[in-house]
Amino acid sequence: MRLRIISNMIFFQSAVWTANTDSIYPRPGRGGGPARTHTAPVEALMLLARRGRYDVVLTMGARCSLAYGLLCALLGVVSRQVMCELFIDRARPRNFLWRLKVFLYRVAARRSLGILANSSAEVKPLARRFGVEEERVLYVPMHTNIHEPHYEESDGDFIFSAGRTWRDYGTLLRAAPMIRGRMVIICGKDDLADMRVPESVRVLREARRELYLDHLRRCALVVLPLLPVERATGQVVLLEAMALGKAVVASDVGGVRDHLRDGVNGLLVAPGDAAGLARAVNRLLEDRAEAERLGRQALKDVLDEYTIERHAERKLAAIGRLYERFARGA
Repeated sequence: MRLRIISNMIFFQSAVWTANTDSIYPRPGRGGGPARTHTAPVEALMLLARRGRYDVVLTMGARCSLAYGLLCALLGVVSRQVMCELFIDRARPRNFLWRLKVFLYRVAARRSLGILANSSAEVKPLARRFGVEEERVLYVPMHTNIHEPHYEESDGDFIFSAGRTWRDYGTLLRAAPMIRGRMVIICGKDDLADMRVPESVRVLREARRELYLDHLRRCALVVLPLLPVERATGQVVLLEAMALGKAVVASDVGGVRDHLRDGVNGLLVAPGDAAGLARAVNRLLEDRAEAERLGRQALKDVLDEYTIERHAERKLAAIGRLYERFARGA
């Protein structure tokens, strides 16, 4: 049975996805996505208006998922909802507003078919936070945003790190004096603001994606220092680096662990271990053949498992499993 799926997702780069789903946004011609997107409440209303013609309503993002789920609850209609791109906040203030937010999300989640997670490590935390059985939370591996993965020869001798969410740049800066090479970091405007930056490190803030990709292509290797949090983080940069055949040294945390195998397609180090991070980076700087071996295996893994179309196939299959198990005649 081919499910009829409607979503607020803009995933038009996948032919598999667009052939099997509809979006509240019109499919673009050449040149990209829609000129503008709607607010979460408007997206929820648009999905609600269309839900009767579809088997599944896939809501992307916490706000749209909550708005749509609550609208269905208030109206007393079956939501037919699958939620995705929900994240666990690190801080847990436990005040009234936080508890109210959690309560409302649980109302929506318990009436849904289930949740799609970006990391296997997120399955249990998402189930606990949203008050649903673990069977209703399915992990779908992410995809690379590099449309044509290939091996990119390095023409630079620098180490590259990038990203904003839950980065452990403090550990990276402590490791920098022990690393035998220069480093470039692309980060957010407020990152590293109160940290002493060694002379061997150049920091670029709020850089354009073109500049980020230029550094990613030219670097000798990529370093991803990450904080040990319950939510997936670092996967976008990780999979883009792998798609260009770059050797990656990363913190051994959830999300990364789904894609990187220590000594096979990259190197994993314990979170917060500056000395261990420096040793791993120096090892690959000194042994470029080993770095190339890891990078080429990383590229092979992306081509086999983490392309846009492979992700679309897996997401559709996960939605199908949730529908078969929990639709109950919806």
